[in-house]
Amino acid sequence: MSEPTVNLRNPSLAALLAWAVPGLGHFYQGRTGKGILYAVCILGLYTIGMVMGEGKIVYWRWVNPLSNPEKFCLYYLGQFFVGLASLPALIQGTLHYFGFQPILGGILAEPSQNVLNALNSRLNKLVEIGSIYTCIAGLLNILAIYDAYEGPAYLEVEEPVAERPVEPAVPSGGIPAEGSA
Repeated sequence: MSEPTVNLRNPSLAALLAWAVPGLGHFYQGRTGKGILYAVCILGLYTIGMVMGEGKIVYWRWVNPLSNPEKFCLYYLGQFFVGLASLPALIQGTLHYFGFQPILGGILAEPSQNVLNALNSRLNKLVEIGSIYTCIAGLLNILAIYDAYEGPAYLEVEEPVAERPVEPAVPSGGIPAEGSA
């Protein structure tokens, strides 16, 4: 098997950088093409989703999903893996849980139920589609993080075995059998 030609440098740091900003771990490893591809695709999908939901669809609230499933933010479990772009939602949700006011002008803080209702009635399915886009962006980044950590996949190439020519079977008497030859 040939050895990988890509220097992964520090794979753990590359994976952390890939989580923080999609594509950054690949830039760190010198894989610029993949870094650009991941950054454009993942951040583009996340941004399109945020625009569809007018910036109000990425938020987190601390609730038990077993006792209050309708209030649980299932989409955020995927959105979190977009990295630093979604981290303010976790910070805002934690501040709200402990009774503090939102910071950073309320960026990615949980909107009130009235705001969410108005958003859903005005934009209809765009809110759900935007939520799905932002969630898929995070899920795609999980694959990019794994690629930054493990590196490219290499196919094991087996050396070809030289084949010997097959000779026709000759019975012990030295005369070929009927039907052979």
